[in-house]
Amino acid sequence: MAASPSREYEHIFFDLDHTLWDFEGNSRKTLTELFVQLNLSDLGIPDASTFITEYEKLNHWMWAEYRAGRMDKPTLRNTRFKRVFKLWDVVHDSLADELNELYLTEGPKKTGLLPNALETLDYLMDRYDVHLITNGFKEVQHTKLSGSRLLPYFKTITTSEETGFLKPDRRVFDIALETSGAHSHHSLYVGDHYETDVIGSRNAGIDQVHFNPEGIEVEHPATFEIRDLAELMEIL
Repeated sequence: MAASPSREYEHIFFDLDHTLWDFEGNSRKTLTELFVQLNLSDLGIPDASTFITEYEKLNHWMWAEYRAGRMDKPTLRNTRFKRVFKLWDVVHDSLADELNELYLTEGPKKTGLLPNALETLDYLMDRYDVHLITNGFKEVQHTKLSGSRLLPYFKTITTSEETGFLKPDRRVFDIALETSGAHSHHSLYVGDHYETDVIGSRNAGIDQVHFNPEGIEVEHPATFEIRDLAELMEIL
């Protein structure tokens, strides 16, 4: 992490999932509840933990395919649980559809945030214009923002679904800059994903904060790297 910024920032842009909203924690809590509610153990799946582990591996791959343009939204949404079921030789499309619908409905209502998210946003909103850029689906992300008390912090919200482009495509960032009235040289982007967040914002001429709690090594480090959101208050 650099000692001090080299630019004078006026606008701070954030990613949502895995950066502010605790995607893993909220997702796992939802899936654990639904595993019991829908009696998934009757399918021969040993336990919720095993089910979640396999789902996360598959979902991670499917999102990578979606970001690369090799998979569309309906395929991502409507086949992931059917594919997980097949790992146990289960074909039960109606139950997979019900699980998917409940997951999409109940998951975004969870309100878990990553440590120091609200405290950091409270600090920043008094000093900067704060915005959001997310690859998530519009309706789902707005449910997350409303339920977790994040919505009031952001002056603008840019979703890939609305723009027609997915991070790291620089056009998402360009549209967000235009919408917010921000200049790239006076903007800073905070996100956890190296490719979509760091490289994407760098290509748009925006300084980057790589939120990297696990300290994963990358080839070309971001402008700043933090392991705790509270470190933003030391940078800015």
